[in-house]
Formats: sequence, structure tokens, C-alpha cells
Amino acid sequence: MTAADIPVPKGMRYDERRQFLLPQGLVARHLPSHPLFPRPKRTSQAVAFDEMSGNTTLGVHMSQVAPGGMKPGHRHLDEAVFYIVSGHGWSELKQSDDAPVQRVDWKAGDMLSIPANAWHQHFNGSADEPALQLAFKNTRLLRKLFGSRDFVYANEFRLADRYNDEDDYWDSRTELADGYIAQNRIADVANVPLRDAPDAGRLVSMEKYRMGGHLMLDVVAVELGRKGHVKAHRHLVEEALLAVKGHFRTLIWHENGREELIEWGEGDILFPPLNSWHQHFARGHEPVRYVAVRNVFLNRAFGLDDHEMGTVLPDRYPDVLEPDLDRDLPPRA
Repeated sequence: MTAADIPVPKGMRYDERRQFLLPQGLVARHLPSHPLFPRPKRTSQAVAFDEMSGNTTLGVHMSQVAPGGMKPGHRHLDEAVFYIVSGHGWSELKQSDDAPVQRVDWKAGDMLSIPANAWHQHFNGSADEPALQLAFKNTRLLRKLFGSRDFVYANEFRLADRYNDEDDYWDSRTELADGYIAQNRIADVANVPLRDAPDAGRLVSMEKYRMGGHLMLDVVAVELGRKGHVKAHRHLVEEALLAVKGHFRTLIWHENGREELIEWGEGDILFPPLNSWHQHFARGHEPVRYVAVRNVFLNRAFGLDDHEMGTVLPDRYPDVLEPDLDRDLPPRA
């Protein structure tokens, strides 16, 4: 049976060229049991959440590694991190063509980076159960900027400053001056310790990660205590919020008058629209947690730091309209 033989569920479409099922809307639910369509080019089944909330630069897709199976080894220049939705297995990676492969093991609940343009291949560690990987990437932005698939998937440039086959690459953890943690593998992200963040809201703790040396993909783990909430905020970013523990109530609104109240929880993924106001509230009697992955390329381009992400675009209108050339100028050398 091929994808063409399977009826497309309401609220989704199928992209024949990319071989992806594409849901629409603000939230996708129950990722462990979410519908998948065949993707023969990767010998897999998959679904892509690329078009959620009108996104155009943040790529998010979930793919299956068959029981006892593997995915084809490949490289891609785009930045990528992935979360293990279910199952267990390992990945083999290397930067230099001549280097021995490094093996990194993963299980459900772990999060790992894929170093930009490093060769890698994924393997399922179970002979009986499939594994599901949820990948976050900035591929769509690079494709728009350069108009070439080969630029992303057949580029000979190696970013050795981000990954150079270091022996401790998967175990290192470094606190950076900007408050981020440089870490390339986060085991059991639903339960890893987080730091108190009182400025972010009531009973909030969080950790901000820079994984794989990525410059555009930010990863933030956020926990809310019982009856906790984050402050209302908005970002100049496309983002995906993956619930990894507990249940939430989120209010989303925009200056155009649109307002939505979304109930969502563990196993769901929410996509607040770009620059819309939103606020998250904890439900239930236990702490709740989500992981946010953001494409912050606009902030990088405009030189905005993390505390300025919740604003409109900066006012660049100059005070001086043109240089004053009526005064005496020094002679040319």
C-alpha cells in the first residue's frame, strides 16, 4: 500500500513531492499514535508539522524507524535537534570522512542534537517495536534563502567548529555567559533539573540550551508548579512547544481580534503563531513541563537578545536623512 492509497484525514494534506502528510492548525495531539504516511525516499513512515500556524521557516517532522531497522545515512547542512517520542536505539555520527563513527544511544524522552552537516545514521534498538523521532530543523529557511536542495543535502563544507569528532561531545555540559547551557544530549528531558525563573512568571523554572552549536535553533525546557503560569508574552520567532509532562491551558490572542483557549497535554505539540500573545497555565495537582524549540533567525539578524524577543520589529528609522556635504571636507589623500 502506498500513500496514494490511504485517505488523507480531514484537516491535513499530503505533499507528493516531499512525501509528507501535513496537518494544519494550532495543535497536533497524541504524537505516539499520530497518523503516519509512507515516505519511500527514507524507507520510513512520517508526518510533517511544517505548516502549523502558518509557519514557513521552522521544520518539524516525526518519522518512524522500523523494528530492527535503520534509516539511510546522510548529511544535511541545516540545524537539527530531535526528541525521542517512543522506543529506543542509537545513532552513529562523524564529521570527517576518515574518522571512526561515534555511537550515541537514545531512548524515549531523550533529546539530542545533530551537528550541522555531520554524517549520521539512526538505528532502532528493538526487533519488535518501532521507534519514533521528532525532528526540529531550519531546513525550510535555508531552502528559501538559497533555492537549492543540494545546498542543504550535498554541501561539502564542514562546520568543524561545531563538531570535530570530539570524544566527549555527547557528555559535555558548559554554562555559557549568556545564561544558556551548551549541551548536545539531554537525557530524560521531562525530569532533568531546572533553575528557578521568577521573572518568567509564577512558579516557573527553566533551562535554555544551545545544542550542537546551533545559532538559529534555541531549546528551552520550562516547568510550571501547581497553579503556576508564565507571563503573557510574544516572540519574533516560529516555535513549537512539546508537552512532556502534565497538562496545560494556553490562551493565544492577537491584535487582529483572534483569541483561542487551547487545552493540551503530554504527547501534544502546540504552535503559537508568530508574534501572537500567549500565556500558559498549569492544570492538575503536579508540576507540568514543556520543551520549546524556536527558530530565532530574525533575532540573530536584528541583533536582539533573548529579553527582546517579545517585541515588534526594531525601529531602524534614522535620525539623519543624509550626510551633510555642504561643510568643508578634508582633502583626499
